[in-house]
Amino acid sequence: MRTFNSLTRVLLKYDLRDWSTLIFTFLFPAGLLIALVLSMRDVTPGVDLAGPISANVLAFGVSFVGIFAGATHLALWRENGMFNVLRSFPINSGTVIGAQATAGVMLAIAQIIVLTAVAMTPWLGMELVATAPLALIPLIMGYLLFFMLGVLLGIVVPSMAGVSMVAIVVILPLGYIGGAMMPVGMLPAWVQAAAPYTPIYHLREAATMPLIGEGSWSAAGWGMIYLACVTAVLYGIVRSAMRWK
Repeated sequence: MRTFNSLTRVLLKYDLRDWSTLIFTFLFPAGLLIALVLSMRDVTPGVDLAGPISANVLAFGVSFVGIFAGATHLALWRENGMFNVLRSFPINSGTVIGAQATAGVMLAIAQIIVLTAVAMTPWLGMELVATAPLALIPLIMGYLLFFMLGVLLGIVVPSMAGVSMVAIVVILPLGYIGGAMMPVGMLPAWVQAAAPYTPIYHLREAATMPLIGEGSWSAAGWGMIYLACVTAVLYGIVRSAMRWK
């Protein structure tokens, strides 16, 4: 446990000192949130979309950060020789993955708090319900799902530049089809049909109900079951694929 805690602190300090991590964790999602809410909140007359759009961006934000954290850290460690350093310590791949995931979850929680505060400003106007703190559970689950997917990409794609491009190619279409960019009802019919097969769709379903009270608790429950199952499968694949070499 001491080794795990020490490694988590080291990885968290590294992330806090990395300007690109801070930009993609806080500035990019905040800018996307402001742009989408201000440009689309009045698209449907008589319906205020500030809440749903804000919830969607929260879901996309943790997904975006998760996949990049998993993918780029692994590629960076391979390129800068960190794996050679870690190999000399009595730790296994599960400890390394768990420590990085824990550090990432801390940043994800900070991101959720910042984006929620921005969304609740008078200029954007998202209104929370009493169950809003429960939304942390699916949002963290979503982060872990995409973190594991990112680690898998980092195992398959050997270079930092290559894995970053692949992560973008994966997350942006998933975000669009899953309804994170705009409400699913406003998307083309074929996208609406494909949306329920994407993880971001279920992450949105699981987070929106406790956060702003829209949707249903049954959809939120099924969404969390989906997130838990897919994350467990991805973790099993990652543990099987990641070996000290």
